[in-house]
Amino acid sequence: MIIHDEPLSDWEPRDAPSAVTIGVLDGVHRGHRALIDRLDDGLVPTVLTFDPHPVEVFYPGTPPRLITTVAERIRLFESAGVDQVGILDLREIKDLEPEAFVIDVLVQKLNVARVVVGPDFRFGKDRSGDVEVLRGMGGDLGFDVEEIEFVGDHDAVMASSRIRELIESGDVSGAAEALGTRFMVTNVVVAGDRRGREIGFPTANISPPERKVVPGNGVYAAYVNINDEAFQAAVNVGVRPTFGGGALFIEAFILDFDSEIYGEDLTVEFVEYLRSELKFNGVDDLVVAMKEDVARCRQLLAI
Repeated sequence: MIIHDEPLSDWEPRDAPSAVTIGVLDGVHRGHRALIDRLDDGLVPTVLTFDPHPVEVFYPGTPPRLITTVAERIRLFESAGVDQVGILDLREIKDLEPEAFVIDVLVQKLNVARVVVGPDFRFGKDRSGDVEVLRGMGGDLGFDVEEIEFVGDHDAVMASSRIRELIESGDVSGAAEALGTRFMVTNVVVAGDRRGREIGFPTANISPPERKVVPGNGVYAAYVNINDEAFQAAVNVGVRPTFGGGALFIEAFILDFDSEIYGEDLTVEFVEYLRSELKFNGVDDLVVAMKEDVARCRQLLAI
């Protein structure tokens, strides 16, 4: 895969003609995949995404929680068949008029032959360009434009904002249905207070990554991936109220696992919400609940 992550002025112009879709594409959900699926017609399938998020540029200090980091997005793009990714910094291009954006970025850098967008696509300074403007430029400059309708389900049009709400409410299975993949969180395993080990449930703990949306506090059935190997896990997202509370952690009790993994990258793939995080009267009650959680995880994840 070709990745353009340097400043736009340093992108090497491409000789091979490309088919391009443009947007943050946070989550790379089923609606985004419908755009990507239309790129494969003998051209180089290309996605232009943004980092930082446009909201951070236009409204500093109010960054949205992301479903996917840029690195996660790139991996999902590649798995969906994308061969080229350009990461745009909106601060570099927000003052370009629509025609300048098309010529400077799409034509000169990417040798565009086809652009695939949704009906709400806007581009250029003050979002003054739309699909019809783009189509007119395509006629003049020699590229095609395809507009595809929004992808939806029985509830609503697919949107990253809606998926964030599902995740924050704990509905990780609903989020997975909308995404087409399980919602994942990755970070380095850090030392905790070791209370889990003392009560027979040692956990691998990770901090919520900066800028990532986090599932609502509670217990989840999940898979964890360590060094490309998957394990079943009961995962608590929360502050450990039974022990007086504290910082928010994602704590994974990995089933049938007994290895030291401090400092290793751990990815949690959330499968199903089990229950809310509770403050128990004592450790004995907590242990009973955790045994029930593990039993439910084994049952859910065995399917």
